[in-house]
Amino acid sequence: MAKLPVQDRHIDQWFKTISKLRNVAGTTTIYSEDVNTTPVSDVTNAISGRIPGLYSNRSSGRTGPLFDVSSFTLRGQSPLIVVDGVVRSFTSFNLDDIKSITVLKDAVSTNMYGLRSSNGIVYITTKDKSLDKPFELNFSVQNGVLNQFKRPNFITGGNYAELYNEAQQNTFPGAVPTYSADVIAAYKNGTNNPFLQPNNDWYNSIYKKNTAQQRYAINAAGNGKNYRYYTSVEHFNQDGNFISGPDNAYETTNYYKRYNLRTNAQIDFNDNIQLGLNIFASIENSNEPGSLASNIMNSIFQTSPLGYPARNADGSYGGSSQYSNNILASTISSGYNSFNERSLNADVSLKFKLDDLTKGLWAKGLLSINNYYLQTISRSKTFAIYYPNTTGTGTSYTKVGSDGTIIANSGTPTLGTQNKQTFVNGLLGYDRSFGKSTLNVLGTFNLTNLIDSYTQLNQIYQNAGVSANYDFDQKYLAEVSMVYSGFNRYVPGKRWGFLPSAGLGWVLSKEDWFNSKVVNFLKIRGSIGQTAWADPGNYYTYLQNYTIGSTGYNFGATATAVSGSLENALKNPNITWEKALKLDAGIEAQFLKKRLNVEVNYYNNKYTDELITPANGYASGIIGQSYPTVNGGSSRYNGIEATAQFADHGKDFSYFVKGNFTYAKNKVISLQEGNYPYQWMYRAGQPSTTFGYEAIGFYQVGEDISKTANIPGYTPSPGDIKYKDLNNDGVINFLDTKALNTRPLFIFGLNFGFAYKGFDFNALVEGRLPREIYYNPSSMLAFSNGYGYVLDYTTENRWTPQNPVNATLPRLTLGNNTYNTQTSSFWYRRADYIRLKNVEIGYTVPVKLLAKVKISNLRFFVNGYNLLTWSKLDYFDPETGLSGFANYRIINGGLSLKL
Repeated sequence: MAKLPVQDRHIDQWFKTISKLRNVAGTTTIYSEDVNTTPVSDVTNAISGRIPGLYSNRSSGRTGPLFDVSSFTLRGQSPLIVVDGVVRSFTSFNLDDIKSITVLKDAVSTNMYGLRSSNGIVYITTKDKSLDKPFELNFSVQNGVLNQFKRPNFITGGNYAELYNEAQQNTFPGAVPTYSADVIAAYKNGTNNPFLQPNNDWYNSIYKKNTAQQRYAINAAGNGKNYRYYTSVEHFNQDGNFISGPDNAYETTNYYKRYNLRTNAQIDFNDNIQLGLNIFASIENSNEPGSLASNIMNSIFQTSPLGYPARNADGSYGGSSQYSNNILASTISSGYNSFNERSLNADVSLKFKLDDLTKGLWAKGLLSINNYYLQTISRSKTFAIYYPNTTGTGTSYTKVGSDGTIIANSGTPTLGTQNKQTFVNGLLGYDRSFGKSTLNVLGTFNLTNLIDSYTQLNQIYQNAGVSANYDFDQKYLAEVSMVYSGFNRYVPGKRWGFLPSAGLGWVLSKEDWFNSKVVNFLKIRGSIGQTAWADPGNYYTYLQNYTIGSTGYNFGATATAVSGSLENALKNPNITWEKALKLDAGIEAQFLKKRLNVEVNYYNNKYTDELITPANGYASGIIGQSYPTVNGGSSRYNGIEATAQFADHGKDFSYFVKGNFTYAKNKVISLQEGNYPYQWMYRAGQPSTTFGYEAIGFYQVGEDISKTANIPGYTPSPGDIKYKDLNNDGVINFLDTKALNTRPLFIFGLNFGFAYKGFDFNALVEGRLPREIYYNPSSMLAFSNGYGYVLDYTTENRWTPQNPVNATLPRLTLGNNTYNTQTSSFWYRRADYIRLKNVEIGYTVPVKLLAKVKISNLRFFVNGYNLLTWSKLDYFDPETGLSGFANYRIINGGLSLKL
């Protein structure tokens, strides 16, 4: 029978355990069973839709650890990721290793992270022991198919030629059409010469629609009187998106392989001394064509399908005088680049019970060393292209470039990234109950020393803090936390800050007067506190720095560049950390004999001293030098988050339903703007949004352009976008820019499942609405570079004299039409969606059938990811948007076996 969500869990936060009943902080926790049904390579892709307040987004469906990830936004900020109490950014590990994921949102829960506490925390705890019996051995085998959906649909052949002629006439009226009627007809009826009149679908020729992944994992766990341990080994393999050349002795596609090893162990030397050792190691190998995957994708979008043949009649690579590159050759004959990533994390801790001094007193020390490096080896090679020269006597070919080779064991290695982090933490705790009172006190001092790629001086974070949690009769709850925190990149004497926070809770259902048969549990809680964020990109901004070896100086009658020193942006001796005052309030309730759980939270966070670049009107440019960032911004983020969960079970049937939603909005309070003549120009009072022109339709045939407000220097034509003249001065300029999107954010997730005898089912639906996204106009328009791609969504409802009213796109033009590519409301699109994010169906073989083969559990399962999407966007995925690396769905199957 599938495990149902457990109501009373514990989270391990700063090495002390406080049950949810006594918690007054704003946190949300999910567990292993919530994420291990998702067949993805990275933890970040498994959390989406499961936690209120946490907004995740995938920007690419590209294979590899640097791309196949989701970004997080927590209450408007990018949260810190912490694994087993240590700040680490590595999330590409075995999902089976996860014990719980807790999102810390308010000041009380994040306070002890000091100058890194403002953005919230995604706290991942990994497994450390067996749960069901003294020894467990688990195997898992999975195989999946990745299918890209909403792939871009490129226009080719005669349709492309017709659209090109139309854009040419709109741009250069009266010009001789590039493609004649006979040529267009040849493309349409298939009589075109494939070598002299090529017709390519580059994207579908080289970028596969389907690929595969495999995962093999084994873990063992034990739990004895004096020891506990968990160890796992995982191999994950994801095939590449690009086609491969059959004649190569090496692989050129962009595959990804990884090997993960984790061991968590604890040993009790006696009743008072405990040793802990956690080791995690990862080897990640990925690959891509020598011309680089991003360059190949850019070439696809910048190349006409009629430009040149992939191969000439003799099998050589085609080209033209305009195109000196060949997309097919770039994919399969440019060699390859390999990326080798290595991670090694080791945590060792020693805990002492000091009951001999006073009952409940303990001390603990932790040393964590984390190493990561990325090495790139380039084994790229050149290739020749041949383009035709046709005369009356025949066709000859001009060769451009040369064919290179790859020599065994050769290549150019580059150490792209090399990080080393040392974390030392000393803790002193006191946990004691006195009658109906329970007190937990924790004092800590920790230091993080991070060396980033050995190209900069190290970053040093230090925290000295104390927190205390008190409850009386599990009825009246209180927690106070304060930390003195420092960062070494600020002015000496101004590197440390004091951050306090406090929270209160009241369990009303514990009161003698509370007597409800409907409400089984009721708690209200709230917290307030100061948090901070020390920007790691602040590289000693308080010091003036210079570039050595610049060549920007000229001396003598003949201008000759002379090297020297160049002053960089001005220093800011007053730079400090960003701050946030956070208010959080919540109510928790249980109904129907604790089968229904409901939680509602309200938060209001005010951020001050935000780093901004001084705007025009505030900072004078007369000095002729760039201004540094300053602590001049402030903003407010507030919203409501709620969860509801119902679970029940009978003899053979059990089920659960869990839902969550988030309503969030934000407002800029101040950016130290100059004095603008019109209220709509101010960022203050508006959400953090894009500013631009308000589009009000198209110019139409017969309209007197001279009597309309236009952008100076450009005369619009019928079919161009018309902008609103907000100040009625007859000119469209910066005085007419305004906030373009002021909608709040609403996201929700619905997770439900059931188990019947040996069968189990689990599904997750997520949604985001109302949601508007600003899309880059250069990507929404055809022929953006004058001769490149045309996608269906760039032309299907364009303005023409025959379609002047219902058009949703401007007229076709060649090159960059700066008038139509202005930042404006025209390029916002409704991107609401509801997605069936995850489904799993499983069957567990009855135990009685496995007894003879010494197997305690055998389960077969099929699961899927990104299975169905309902969206107003017809042409591209609402999450990855216009990316050529289209999002994908996964159909995955496998089995798990426990001994």
